[in-house]
Amino acid sequence: MNYLTASELAELVECKPNQRSKMVTWLTSNRWKFEIGSTGLPRVARAYHDRKLGIIETKVHFKHAEEPNLQAFA
Repeated sequence: MNYLTASELAELVECKPNQRSKMVTWLTSNRWKFEIGSTGLPRVARAYHDRKLGIIETKVHFKHAEEPNLQAFA
């Protein structure tokens, strides 16, 4: 999986790349999904970042049709 680098996270959060606790606080308060890596750095998936910022559109899959099939009652 492809994750944001420390520099990219710092730019997003507007802090220095070594301010891990500030990154975690910002990500939590803005409801971003992340995991803490073995180095203590938050790990944010690049695809999640792109979806969250609207860089790529999410594909919505509907399990059922949006409207009922009225022909079934005829």
